[in-house]
Amino acid sequence: MMKEQIIACIDGSNCTMAVSQWAAWTADRLNAPLKLLHVLEKNASAIATDDWSGSIGIDSREELLAELVQLDQQRSKLAQEQGKHMLSLAKQLVMAHQPVATAIVPKISQRHGDLLDALTDLEQETRLIIMGKQGQLSTKSHSQVGSQLESVVRVMHTPILVVQADFKAPSRVMVAYDGSETSRNILSRLTLSPLLHGLDCDLVMVGGAREQLFGAQTMLQAAGIDVEIHILTGDVEAALKNHIEKRHIDLLIMGAYGHSRLRQFLVGSNTTRLLNHSSIPVLVLR
Repeated sequence: MMKEQIIACIDGSNCTMAVSQWAAWTADRLNAPLKLLHVLEKNASAIATDDWSGSIGIDSREELLAELVQLDQQRSKLAQEQGKHMLSLAKQLVMAHQPVATAIVPKISQRHGDLLDALTDLEQETRLIIMGKQGQLSTKSHSQVGSQLESVVRVMHTPILVVQADFKAPSRVMVAYDGSETSRNILSRLTLSPLLHGLDCDLVMVGGAREQLFGAQTMLQAAGIDVEIHILTGDVEAALKNHIEKRHIDLLIMGAYGHSRLRQFLVGSNTTRLLNHSSIPVLVLR
């Protein structure tokens, strides 16, 4: 099965509007089918049915449990309707942010269960996943990623675009590179994609020699991508952050590369740290 569709995860968080706008932007540039996905997860505060017969009468217990079950059903139905409403609004937003002549009509999908399970089921037909930095149920600060996102980034092999609450169509992107074979393969994938066409691109390496970037620059330029190369020094996180601010970068693209300092920074707990501290959207490539 071809990896064709884009999946945008809609959950009602403060990132939902930006997810919809990024979905419109990427679907237009990639000319790819788009699915808006909302997953109804099991409520962590689901009503328990413990045996309370020691503290209340049998008849009272049965009557109370019947009322609680009815209330739980009502909540479930309300959550389902709310999800459908969110999907409908997201679809309208996507349509409003696409060129009329080439508008891609998104499909909407509502599932029950776990978000990671749903995305895993759809992975073979998915080329890109778009998620907000924080989900609706996240209790973390706005600077931290939600637990759902952290799980998806760690498990999925499909590229994941992690977006902030505010959307800005990118004009300058930054691609982090380390010269390894894996990173060259990722650059090759980027040359085959229309995602970066017409955008200014900074190709950066933390440490290393400028000569290592020349071949990569030539590869991207041959694909019609306007590229500048930069050698950064010092701590990886600080170097990337400083370059983003100095060059007004709108989108950071990173991959899991070889065994370089860049890979050591990207994998494991450092992935979460990067997403936590990033003030711009991050496209994580596998």
